[in-house]
Amino acid sequence: MIPNKIMAFVIIFCLFALLILGVPIAFTLGIVGLISVLIFGITTTTQIAQSSFANLDSFVLLAIPFFILAGNVMVHANLARYLVDFMQALARPITGGLAVGTTLVAALFGAMTGSSAASSAALGKIILPELTKKNHPLSFAAGLIAAGGTLAIMIPPSLTFVIYGAIAQVSVTDLFLAGIVPGLFTAALLSILAWYMVRRNKWGFHGKFSIVEVWQTSIKAIPALLMPLIVLGGIYTGFFTPTEAAAVSALYGILIGGFVYRTLNFQNLLQIFTDSAKTTAVVLFIIAGAIFIGMISTLAGIPSTIVRLVEDFNLSRVLYLLIVNVIIIILGCFFDGVTILTVFTPMFLPSAKVLGIDLIHFAMMITLNIEIASVTPPVGVNLFVISGIAKKSIEYVARGVLPFIFVLLFALAVVTYVPSMSLVFK
Repeated sequence: MIPNKIMAFVIIFCLFALLILGVPIAFTLGIVGLISVLIFGITTTTQIAQSSFANLDSFVLLAIPFFILAGNVMVHANLARYLVDFMQALARPITGGLAVGTTLVAALFGAMTGSSAASSAALGKIILPELTKKNHPLSFAAGLIAAGGTLAIMIPPSLTFVIYGAIAQVSVTDLFLAGIVPGLFTAALLSILAWYMVRRNKWGFHGKFSIVEVWQTSIKAIPALLMPLIVLGGIYTGFFTPTEAAAVSALYGILIGGFVYRTLNFQNLLQIFTDSAKTTAVVLFIIAGAIFIGMISTLAGIPSTIVRLVEDFNLSRVLYLLIVNVIIIILGCFFDGVTILTVFTPMFLPSAKVLGIDLIHFAMMITLNIEIASVTPPVGVNLFVISGIAKKSIEYVARGVLPFIFVLLFALAVVTYVPSMSLVFK
């Protein structure tokens, strides 16, 4: 019988090697799992297939295709345009108002899409030209939008929470509730920094406040603003489940995009459904692989080894959470959020339970780490998105986002060590 330590080492080494070589995560997980089964005989392929199917056959995971569809609908329906116009009308006479408003719009649009990359792409195309036109440096504007896009990961409804809920076996509704305060707190910190930088450097132009313009833009923005209220209100009042809410958000987006704003047509919808189906297949393929490798890791004793290390070193909650944060921040420099969430997070869950850390609170900490990973070079997805829109190098965008990374790190420290912030509604 091969010792668990050797199996654990081989599994972790193969995972890192394949991911660093650029093998897609879904294939990496499958290859490493099959190698473990065939070489070490940990379990049988039949058992793996049955377990993966049973875990994927979940009502909670049914929310994933609907939220992906809803996010694509919001982007293609160009709802961000109406939110930006309303925000500009309100912020026109205020110094730093446009920058602060950009963060607020990012929070609102994030609540509609649940996707950091989609939010950054939609807002970048609209707000980046507006900020530069009004005397904001391109690097600042690019960094602000990249950082603002991360709010879509935390502010509910969030696809990250759906996946974490399925992995950790915790209520997605509770996760949505828990994400409200940390999400708003992070948005407030980003807004304060943006306001300070604009005021200090005397960027931006002022304009006259027009109540007529505010009224006209608010009328156009109301249908879009109602979307998160309807979805989240329905979840929190118990009117429908997160999965049903995902379906409602997709349907509502199609209705207002097609009949209110008239930005969607049959050709748009065909492309939206096709793109959503492809993305859903990729995400579920990754989750299936994560379930596969999770079972292999458990049988190889990786989570139990971490638990023993925690016990042997007599780690306190404070030190344990610091170590986990440092590890995930480092991983975030090289791996995307999906990899962190599906591959590495399950390895820490058993030890978190041993220390009595609430898994809802742990989810908020992990989610903020994923936010940071999306703007951390060299593989931060938001950096690539904004780089393409701004037609600047990744390094250029990374310099602009650097001040906002420090703010996100501060938010991470607060969320990590003030669990009541995440559990206020529990």
